[in-house]
Formats: sequence, structure tokens, C-alpha cells
Amino acid sequence: MGYNHILLVDDNESIHEDIESILSNSVSKEDEELKGIEDELFGSSPNEQEKAANLVNYEIDHAYQGKEAVEMVSKAHETGNPYALIFMDVRMPPGMDGIETIKQIWEDYPYTEIVICTAYSDYSWDKIVSNLGNTDKLLFMKKPFDATALKQSALTLTTKWKLQQEAISYTEKLEEEVDERTSELNKLVEEHKEMKEKAEKASAAKSVFLANMSHEIRTPMNGVIGMTDLLLETDLSEEQKDLARMAKRSGESLLRVINDILDFSKVEAGKMEIEYIPFKIQELIEEVVEMITFSSDEKGLSIKYSIDDDIPNRLLGDPTRLRQVLLNYGSNAVKFTDEGYVSFEADLIEASGKERIIRFTVSDTGIGIPEEKQSEIFSSFSQADSSTTRKFGGTGLGLAICRQLAELMDGEVGLESEEGEGSNFYFTVPLKKIETDKKTDSDSQNKEKKLEAIDKSLRILVAEDNKVNQMVTTKMLEKEGFVVDIVETGAEAIESMKKNKYDLILMDIQMPEMDGYEATEEIRKIEKGTDKHMPVIALTASAMEKDRKLCLQAGMDDYIAKPVDKQDLIKTIKEVMEMDFSLSNK
Repeated sequence: MGYNHILLVDDNESIHEDIESILSNSVSKEDEELKGIEDELFGSSPNEQEKAANLVNYEIDHAYQGKEAVEMVSKAHETGNPYALIFMDVRMPPGMDGIETIKQIWEDYPYTEIVICTAYSDYSWDKIVSNLGNTDKLLFMKKPFDATALKQSALTLTTKWKLQQEAISYTEKLEEEVDERTSELNKLVEEHKEMKEKAEKASAAKSVFLANMSHEIRTPMNGVIGMTDLLLETDLSEEQKDLARMAKRSGESLLRVINDILDFSKVEAGKMEIEYIPFKIQELIEEVVEMITFSSDEKGLSIKYSIDDDIPNRLLGDPTRLRQVLLNYGSNAVKFTDEGYVSFEADLIEASGKERIIRFTVSDTGIGIPEEKQSEIFSSFSQADSSTTRKFGGTGLGLAICRQLAELMDGEVGLESEEGEGSNFYFTVPLKKIETDKKTDSDSQNKEKKLEAIDKSLRILVAEDNKVNQMVTTKMLEKEGFVVDIVETGAEAIESMKKNKYDLILMDIQMPEMDGYEATEEIRKIEKGTDKHMPVIALTASAMEKDRKLCLQAGMDDYIAKPVDKQDLIKTIKEVMEMDFSLSNK
């Protein structure tokens, strides 16, 4: 595209000849000789701009009326050789005058540079501006023309037009690149969205699979562990007791594997929630020590604990997750220690306002961990030695879950260990101090007294379709002195409740005809408008967090996951009955 294409528009042919003569650079031989003598005498030379103006060769076209000019401008653009500059006369009778012609040209080609050339005009400069607007594309030049001024104007305006076209071209190229990049980004966003949806579907499918597998495994595990517990309460020889204990330990090991996988899956999916509730640190540690002592009896290990006197007894945090980490540390300590002790310690590291940073440490005199293996010990599916899994069992997820739980509570984990000398596993976590509430402590003590005073001859309805689980639950309850009735569906549970007086219902979730959710919702509908409330506890192999929420949303009072621990079952029954007792006496 040339930038020296010029259109002359004037109804006077002599004007065309004048402008073309000035811009054509036609200089006679005599003029050149005269110019040479002048340079020798005066040492003068044209300035750079005038030189440049004299060196340009313009491609000049001619139009004699406005309409003709508009047509030529349009055709020049169509052929790819547009006009960089137009010299436009104002008065061109008949037809369109110069101002009207300019307006029409600029409607389609607004970047065209135009010089208005006139000796006199019906239009003043103010009127021209009011018609065409303020613009840098318009120059006013009066006839007769100064040759140098005309040349320099032509050079300046055509050069300006060229630079502007280059800028437009560059901008269009940038816009194309931006559009192309935007298109690529949009495509990447769509691909990412598609991949995200696939990942979410895969995660949902994994969650469903884990939930189903957990349910299917927990149901028979309830029978295995429950029956073994009942078996251990009968008269057995020492050999039979040993065999039964081994069976129970195997079942519990399998249950730990299932729980580890579920916990790890929840943390990975970002569905593990941290609570902030009041708890007593003394009770928490004593409970963990009691559980670890029970599991370490056969080894004869000494289990001890100490709590820093500066730690407030009442704190705000997540006792469930703290207990989970401490139990995992403690279980590992017992697993890898054949003689000596396992110690639990709680130390105050920092106090600021109400916040207390506590460091929990579990120490043992076990086999220890080689230094080169310590950096990997909190990684997923990692143990210090591959032979460890074969000898001691485990998924290799326990410590990874501990690390993730500590981080969710804004804490961190660590260890100090020497091979053959034992290990110190610790984690720090920020907790908040709670001012001692004497009334709350008094209520808690009264609650414990009331729990102890609850009559054990309760009549309990068990809704459970699995024969083995029916037997396990019945035996557990009857040994505590409770009277037990069994039904196999939710519909039967409702019918039985209408005919008999029960103190509590243990409700399975997955049952034929009417499941536990529907049955509980129906019970709550029956109670609506009355002052009656039937305590309902979910007793289910569905152990995901969403299952607990669904149970509570359906109107159940509490939730126990299978396999059922007898002590946990009795404790939950007492708590639910105590809550029901408190509500009925308000």
C-alpha cells in the first residue's frame, strides 16, 4: 500500500495543473544549473524537510466534482491503493460542495487526510468546524498556493497517514493476537472445566464406592467383632480365650484400615471439618491413656501421662481430632514397643491473650526410626521399612492423616527418634482458653450423677434386618439388663411402637420396604402436636460424615457406626436418655 497516493478535487482544471506541477518535482536543466551556481556563491542548501519534499514522487489522480471524488475514493480502497491525502475545493457547482463531499468520504474512510483549498468560501472556518467537527485530519490552505508550504504539507500529511495506517495495522494485528489468545484461553478454561467436572464425577464415584464398600465391610465386621466380644464374656479355656482375642484383634485391625482410608479420602476431598467446642484436656488425655492401656495389657507396658500445670483445663478446639491424633501416635507406640513404657505429655509452648499453643508428645522405648527414613514418615502410604507392614500391619496412612489433621487445626507435626532407642512423636496446635464456669462444671457433675441413676431395665426396640447384627445387638443390650424387641423393617418399627411402650429405638438405616430415615421421619410426624418424643439412635454401617448429617436431619437423636463397640453403645444410650429426661422435665 503506497502512502503517496493523492486525489485532487476541484472544478477548475488550472488548479489541478498548479498543484500537480508543484508536487511533480519537475525542474528544468537551466534551473538545476542556476541552483548549483547559487550553492557555490552562498553555500546554502535546502533544509532536510525541503529535500525530502523534493524527492517524493506522488501518484496523483483528479476529480472535478464531489460525487466523482466519493466514487474514486471508494474504488481506490477496493483496489487496495487508498488515497493518503485529498486536496479538496469548497465551491464546486453544480452538485455536492467540498464540505458535503468530505462528510461523505469520512463516513466510510475516517482516517483520510484532507486539505481544503479555496480562494474564498461560503463557509467560514468556524462553520467548517461546526459541520465537520474538530479533527486533526483537516487542514485549510488558501489559494494561490505557496509551493514550499504545499510540498511540505503534502509530505507531512502523507507521512502522517502512513504512520497511522501502520499503527492501525499493528493494532489490528494485536487485536487478532489477543482474540486468538483469548480463544486459546477460553478453550483452556473449557478444557479445565471439563477436566474439573470429570474429576468431581470421579471423586463422587470414589466417595460412593468407598461409602458402599465401607457399609458392606462394616456390616459383617459388626458380627465378627460383636460375636467375639460376646464369646469372650463366656466361660472359655485359656487357649480359647487366646484364639478369640486374636480374632478380635484381627477384626479391629481391619476396621482401622477402613477408617484410615475413609479419613484420608475425606481430607483429600477437603470434606474434613474442624470443630471448635469446649473440652477438658485432663479428660481427653485420660480417655486416650485408658484406651491405650487396654490395648497394651498383653505387653505389660507402662502407660503414663503428664500435663503442664500452666495449661488451662478448659480449652476451645476439636477434641475429636486431637483424640484421633493422640490415639494414632499411642497405637503406633504400643505397636512398635515390646518393653518399657509409652508416655503422653502436654506442654504449654506459648501463651498470648486467650490463645495457648500446646505441644502434645507421645514417647516410647520402642524400635526407633533410622534418621534417613524420618523425613518420609508423615507421607502417604509410607512406613520406615517395607517389612514393617508385613510384621506390624497398617496402611501407612495413619501418620499422614495425623499430619493433615494437625495442619487443618493450624498446627504441625514432628518427631525425634534414634534407631533402637525409641521415638518422640509430637504435634503442636493453637487452642483457646475458656474461663472456668462453675455453673457448667456443676451441671456436668449433676449430669454424671443422673446418668448413673438411669434405670437399666429400659425397653428398647431394635430395627435391624441382618440376623447376625440382630443377635449381636440383642446380646449386648440384654447383658446390661435392657428388655429388647426386634423388627426387620422401618414399617414394622412404626407398627410395633404404636402397639407397645418403648423407651428407645435403635434404628438401622438400610432396611427393606421402609428405611431408617423414612421410619424416623414418620415417627416425628406422629409425635407432631403432642408432648411425646421417642429417642431414636441410628445404628448403621454407613459411616461417612454425610450419613451422620442425614440421620440428624431425619430427626434421629444420635448416631453410632458399625461395628458397634459395646461401651460406646451403652454410653450413647445413657446420654440420649439423659437428654430426653432433661427435655421432658423442663
